[in-house]
Amino acid sequence: MAETPKVIEVGIVLQGGGALGAYECGGVTALLELIDAAEAAGHPVALKSVVGVSIGAINAACIVGAANRADARRRIAGLWDDLTLTTPDFWPRAMRRDLSLFGLPGFYWPRSDYLNVAKWTSYYDTNLLRTTLEKHVDFAALNASDTAFVVAAVDVEDGTLKHFSNRKLDDEEATVIDAPHIMASGALPPQFPWINIDGRVYWDGGLVDNAPLGDAIDAFSHGGDVKRLLVVIDLYPLRTRLPRTMADVEDRDHELSFGNRVRQDGETAKRINDFVDTMEKLVALVPADLIAGNLANSVARARAFKTIDVVDIDMQSRIVEGKPRPEDPSDDEFGLRDFSSQTVRHRRDVGYRLARERLAPHFRSAA
Repeated sequence: MAETPKVIEVGIVLQGGGALGAYECGGVTALLELIDAAEAAGHPVALKSVVGVSIGAINAACIVGAANRADARRRIAGLWDDLTLTTPDFWPRAMRRDLSLFGLPGFYWPRSDYLNVAKWTSYYDTNLLRTTLEKHVDFAALNASDTAFVVAAVDVEDGTLKHFSNRKLDDEEATVIDAPHIMASGALPPQFPWINIDGRVYWDGGLVDNAPLGDAIDAFSHGGDVKRLLVVIDLYPLRTRLPRTMADVEDRDHELSFGNRVRQDGETAKRINDFVDTMEKLVALVPADLIAGNLANSVARARAFKTIDVVDIDMQSRIVEGKPRPEDPSDDEFGLRDFSSQTVRHRRDVGYRLARERLAPHFRSAA
């Protein structure tokens, strides 16, 4: 008799990083295709959560706010088609990269109320983003989805990180998600204005936590009959060459500030996996009649932890499909604003290829 395939539960964490989010577009497309292929081969897959911050929140909304996975791929591809600036190939790279300083159709536009400049708290107006979100996100589908959707923003006045989710969190009720919640998660100061929601004002959640792994982990189910796969699309490199100029120093400072937290959380998840495995082996050696009272409660709480496979896909890896690739100059500190067609197309392609390479073995070994 054939063994029933183990259910694969997938959680996705999408970082903030401006135009680097094009990597996420390619990576998510590959992941959704792999899920389709796994199910076609008889391996059940459940997308349990999609967690995003900043541009990751926008991408996440396209994924969950869709009728199905094919629709999600269409929506996120359409989003990045709209966020791409068409520029001539003969333009210098710096000119193509910096064109977005003058505005990005469908996202933001420079403020024009110059007489009020003394009271400005941002340089751009992001009202265009609301229309773009309403075009590419089915909010009714998002709010009704079985997939947990969580985006984070920071309260400007009290400094706390606020989580907006279509599902009840441990200490917060579910939120009916709409465009302002996504906009709040991407309101990076001083470029973009804070967003007012229910009388509170919020900035980009990446200022506090650019990869909230915990929100995705909480959505996984308990039990030993599940393979839990936490996919983190990491937009910032862990290792790089030693900085040689002040520009290099600023670039490296930016990478470590926004990208290093995911490695810390990933190591914590591995330690929890080791703890759960050790605890299960020790409990198996103790007679059942000796596990009672406070010890039984402690064992029950320990078993509430979940073993998780964390796949950190470094989108600036120097290795693609097993082969070295040169460092991409568009991935410097200013690459966050490079929405030129050449760079966006390149990042979508690299994201797709890297994700397939890293994730395919996890789906093949799930049976």
